[in-house]
Amino acid sequence: MEAYVHDAVQDMHMARDELLAAIARVGPEDWDRIVPYGSRTLKELLAHVAAADQVWAAAARGLLKSEADERASLTPAEAVAARERAIARGRAESPERLLEEMTSRRRLLLTLYDLLEPRHLALSLPTFGDTHNSVREHIWRGYHDRLHAADIARALRMNWHPPKLNFLDDVLSVVDALSPLPTLYVIFSVDPVMWEQPSPDPGWSYRNLLAHIATGDWVLQQRLGGLIDDGTVPRGIDVDAGNAQRVQERRFSTPAALVEEFLSMRHETMLLLAQLKPKHLRATFEFPWEPRPDEHTVLEYLAGFWAHDRFHREQLRPAMRYQTAEGKRRAAVQA
Repeated sequence: MEAYVHDAVQDMHMARDELLAAIARVGPEDWDRIVPYGSRTLKELLAHVAAADQVWAAAARGLLKSEADERASLTPAEAVAARERAIARGRAESPERLLEEMTSRRRLLLTLYDLLEPRHLALSLPTFGDTHNSVREHIWRGYHDRLHAADIARALRMNWHPPKLNFLDDVLSVVDALSPLPTLYVIFSVDPVMWEQPSPDPGWSYRNLLAHIATGDWVLQQRLGGLIDDGTVPRGIDVDAGNAQRVQERRFSTPAALVEEFLSMRHETMLLLAQLKPKHLRATFEFPWEPRPDEHTVLEYLAGFWAHDRFHREQLRPAMRYQTAEGKRRAAVQA
């Protein structure tokens, strides 16, 4: 097995052990528990994980025999549909059967990994979109088991009953854009040795950066809360001081605790978005980060807020395991 691929596989083995330990704590009466901040039951989550390796393999089909044929790969929409079909099918299966499926599909995926060569690693997998879609990055599948191990632990710790939220049509695209999943993918892919290292954001470690991501909705929430309560958007918020204070207050928080806070805050944002009425979307306020006059509607503000997640998510990416593993490989070659 190619050395870089071997590192990814070793990480996958460790992550799978974490997932299996989490699953072992699920009792027979727990499978109907709902994962907090979502709507899947633990049984549906297990069905998703059981089929995940097959979806990845389908995304990479043709990789070994027809490297230039992107038509052989699933589209992003097809991958989502495949995941939903797997969950629907898994509802009729027992947890024991799903665990068997999870094990057998991982064995098959590792057989594919055994065949990967350096030339394959530079190829793209369009299933994952137009950017950050290289095989080199996406063979690092350990993040997926770690993410869902955390989901299981959260479901066992909390009794979650998802609220029924209704959003205005104009807000639906905002809700979709603020899905935490792309950011969680990067967070759970970070090499743990990197959390205390300097990040691209001057003066902040990667853990500081995560603390900012975890609390980053506070300004949005203050503006929406004031708008809903008083009919006007609060002005004069000292964003820089507020950000610095929140990062400082979390200087001893673990990455796991910060992930929990990120999900909790994003849920609170959803609760506020569900309360918006058309008159709120038409309200205007000045964007303090733009030259005056700079009045925009609240809807314009909401439509661009997703960029905050993307900007800081990109700053986390140099700490991802596939990046640090590549750096170690290059250093070894130079030595």
